[in-house]
Amino acid sequence: MRKPNPGDFDWTDARIAQLTELWLGGHSGGEVGRQMGLSRSAVMGKLRREGLLCRDRPRLPIVRCSTSLLKNARNIEQPVSRPQKPRIRENKRPLPPPTPYQAPPPPPRPPYGRLKVLDLRHNSCRWPSGDGPIFVFCGRPQAPLSSYCPEHRAMAHNRGSQRDFDRAADAALGGKLFTSRAGIEQ
Repeated sequence: MRKPNPGDFDWTDARIAQLTELWLGGHSGGEVGRQMGLSRSAVMGKLRREGLLCRDRPRLPIVRCSTSLLKNARNIEQPVSRPQKPRIRENKRPLPPPTPYQAPPPPPRPPYGRLKVLDLRHNSCRWPSGDGPIFVFCGRPQAPLSSYCPEHRAMAHNRGSQRDFDRAADAALGGKLFTSRAGIEQ
């Protein structure tokens, strides 16, 4: 069992009788709610649970306006009706035969070395060039099993000899102890 909510409303027998009387008297759900101090949704939910929504009920009689209101209504300017649009005459001339559909030509490819990332295809070389916020890519056909064309693949995978690497590292560190790819050197 859930805890009671501070905003919960207890439906007493007197309140249910009042609800039934107002509803069967022809009042709307919103009007019943206003008179009982409830929301329309609370009223409609209780009516559904009580089975009163399915019953036929009388409607309230239509209230006639007083003559003073009708006199004021006559003084109000009536909206001006819009002029009717002129009818468009039907075209009696025969239509020319339709031309067969021709697909538009594909857009021209940018020259190699100037492709943006969205212009690359699945087999385009992805070697970047440029040093700004916008990179351009090579775009030539890729070498087998590589992301680059043969020229850029050679540049990317040419590492030089171990001796060249060790000499460059020794010169940069000034003879200090370092770990090379071949082992520890002094």
